Amino acid sequence: MTNPIIRQNIGIDISKASISVCIAQKLLDQSVLFPSSKSFENTLSGFEKMNRWIQQFIDITVEVHYTMEATGVYYESLAYWLFENQKPVSVILAKQFKSYAQSLNIQSKTDGIDARILAQMGVERKLSLWSAVSGQMRQLKQLSRERNSLMDEQTAIKNQLHALKHSYQPDQRSIGRIEGRLALIAQQIKEIQEEMSEILANDPALKERIANVCTIKGVSLITAIAIIAETNGFALFHSRSQLVAYAGYDVVRRQSGTSINAPTKISKKGNKHIRKTLYFPALSAAMHEPAMKKTYQRITEKTNIKMKGAVAIQRRLLVLIYTLFKNNQPYDPN
Repeated sequence: MTNPIIRQNIGIDISKASISVCIAQKLLDQSVLFPSSKSFENTLSGFEKMNRWIQQFIDITVEVHYTMEATGVYYESLAYWLFENQKPVSVILAKQFKSYAQSLNIQSKTDGIDARILAQMGVERKLSLWSAVSGQMRQLKQLSRERNSLMDEQTAIKNQLHALKHSYQPDQRSIGRIEGRLALIAQQIKEIQEEMSEILANDPALKERIANVCTIKGVSLITAIAIIAETNGFALFHSRSQLVAYAGYDVVRRQSGTSINAPTKISKKGNKHIRKTLYFPALSAAMHEPAMKKTYQRITEKTNIKMKGAVAIQRRLLVLIYTLFKNNQPYDPN
């Protein structure tokens, strides 16, 4: 064979119910072929059907790589399935995918097109391999999100109770039922926090890193766990800018000639759970941490917008948590 296949990659675009799959093969002359593409259900049986289908088109003498984008939690089942079946897989961040797609000057966006872009990206670029995070980290992420959901529910029910108590001749039985729901939620939140503590007690190394993160004023144990769990222990991140973009704190600007000159703002395209988690800790840090207080006051005085100062502190806290966790060291304000 004068022009053999030298690289093979499977690009996979993932949604809640389905996965769009495209096969790419790079030849010795650097050309890229796309033998076939197909969609499957985002289920275990769908993964197995995908695997059998792929075997029809690949060269078994050349390693097959898999590339997908980190899309919420929907990518996780397939990523773990591939990892457990010893198939090399790369999980890329949304900003990486967007930048590569722009380099190809592709304007359209469909599941099939995204899968093709991911397939081509995998044969043309050297991507870092993804490895499964620990079971403890997965548990912490699930518990953290469950707790946040209960906290939101608790706030809504408290508001309902407050309105009912201040209404004319409120039904005492209704008040009792609502108070019973609040008591149940409070008990469940307590149980979740106890489970989190048990997980950390069984993983001394993780417990030590999280303890270092908690040396930042304003960052509680629950906050540290939430941020670290949402980022899977920062496993996919190799720079601060990647993390900032993943959380949606990257700054975007729209400007063109004299007709368009919108003010800068954060993209908000990243993980909303991170931004929500950092809201109150940032306000606390802006009040009690001297360096962050100074930053908050400077930005607020310059823009006259308190939210911009708060967002800047959120972003700074996120980067600081990342640095302390990666380096396994406590916070030094000096």
